[in-house]
Amino acid sequence: MVEQGAETSVERIGRYEVLGELGTGGMAVVYRARDARLERDVAVKVLHPHLAKDAESRARFEREARAAARLRHPNIVEVYEFSAPDEPQSYMVTELIEGPTLRRFVERHPDVPAEVAALIGIVLCDALGAAHAQGVVHRDVKPDNLMLQRGQLKLTDFGIAFVADAHGMTITGQVLGSPAHMAPEQIEGAAVDARTDLFAAGTVLYLLAVGKLPFEGTTAHALLRRILEGEYTDAQRAAPGVGHRFAAIIRKTLERLPEFRYASAEALRAELCAFVREAGIEFPEQELRRYFEDPEGFVAALKARLKERLPQLGQEARRAGSIGDAMGYFNRALALDPGNAKIIALVRGVARRRQIERAARAAGIIGAAATVTAILSVTLFQSRVPPKPRAPVVSAEPVRDTAAPTVIVRATDSARSETPVVAAVDASVEAPPGAHPTRPLVRRAGEQTARGERLDAGAAQALGAMREVLLFPNPSGVVYSLNGGPPISWRSQSPRIGQFQVGQRIRFVVTASTGTHEPREWSDVIPPGDGPLRIPLRLRPVASAPDVDSTAAVHVPERFPLN
Repeated sequence: MVEQGAETSVERIGRYEVLGELGTGGMAVVYRARDARLERDVAVKVLHPHLAKDAESRARFEREARAAARLRHPNIVEVYEFSAPDEPQSYMVTELIEGPTLRRFVERHPDVPAEVAALIGIVLCDALGAAHAQGVVHRDVKPDNLMLQRGQLKLTDFGIAFVADAHGMTITGQVLGSPAHMAPEQIEGAAVDARTDLFAAGTVLYLLAVGKLPFEGTTAHALLRRILEGEYTDAQRAAPGVGHRFAAIIRKTLERLPEFRYASAEALRAELCAFVREAGIEFPEQELRRYFEDPEGFVAALKARLKERLPQLGQEARRAGSIGDAMGYFNRALALDPGNAKIIALVRGVARRRQIERAARAAGIIGAAATVTAILSVTLFQSRVPPKPRAPVVSAEPVRDTAAPTVIVRATDSARSETPVVAAVDASVEAPPGAHPTRPLVRRAGEQTARGERLDAGAAQALGAMREVLLFPNPSGVVYSLNGGPPISWRSQSPRIGQFQVGQRIRFVVTASTGTHEPREWSDVIPPGDGPLRIPLRLRPVASAPDVDSTAAVHVPERFPLN
């Protein structure tokens, strides 16, 4: 409503006197206004007139206001009032945030260590956890919607919030949110939940620690495609100072499928708290206030502490037998202090120890295999019965597909070690005539597989290397499960399953959603390599359906899209 005075023109929205415009969004304009009754300045968000005339848009805005008004948390902007349905304007009144956005603050102070990013993430998780507990999904988490108010971070603009028990809130065919921070399911128009906000939180953590967004593209289409395919540079590779621990947290938040992300904001918060605790930070909220008061001084003191603490953590991990963690801490320490001779000596010592251990394990397995071979030879000579083909006696999971890649075998006498290093079963090599089609062939450590990859994954795993895993050919009409998890329908045109650490064992069971093809299993330890790891997918028709085409369950493109 606009009132005209005798001498001057004063714009009013309800009972609030407008003092100026603060910003404009896709749905509304935000004004700074004065509440004369309570003698305080407020922010008034007014729905655009053309949207206010649309019944669906106005109803969605009212649901947003009601949802936001239920939230009471020190890290969420407070909603004071919203317009009645019969008022000519549709608006919402909130507390006024005087400080800059987090994006603007970081532009002024770009040096953000991983611990500071984690502190911001902890406070963000607090806000998201409170919203999710009320059934509200923000759907637009980004640095522009995080603002500073006297050293306190506040999550603002639940402008496109989705209430879990509300229906019809999203306009059909319309994508709501900021594309660079949107989760794949949000882009695809699928159901969203708390994990959608956690994906966006992961993009914020990446931006803070690395200095750029994880997903970028020259066009909106290219950007959305990268998100759908999960195509981004791992945080540790983009910025070695991030470290392996924080990079692993970011990696999990950015998983393409929601079921592989953190289940809740509380779970993500717990991981972030454990990470900052390694740097001696016990009270995240207090430390974050200190950072906002003096960013440069806080970062300088933190880096000095990390230069002492990281080598200690590396040595503790080494003594505990966690060589991968030890190398991760040492690598980050070298990124912060490249010329530190002490750390370089520690790294060389770990490398020598790994070489000795790998040689010992290799000798042990080769000797064991020779002993088993001798026993089998004597038995066969005495029985004079042609033996049935059997797999070599090595500790490996069975591979049912002759086209499956290399499986790296673990040493049987080193249960505490998580590093696969010594021998391998390569089922990609064609079996001899008459042999069982799934019979694995033994290969020695250091040999190359048919794909030219080294079997010794120890060094790459110690550096925290990651590899993309792709299904090939790009499947359609299939259902798969990962590591015994729930069945997942293939929803995207992307062949990408996710990123996994070198040395990590993964197991897929894939079948046709039509039930006309036999389930196939693929099990392997991720080998080292620079390019994507392609898992071959070949489904065979069930015996009761001999007339079914064996390729009916998969789509084979003319050219496999590696990029």
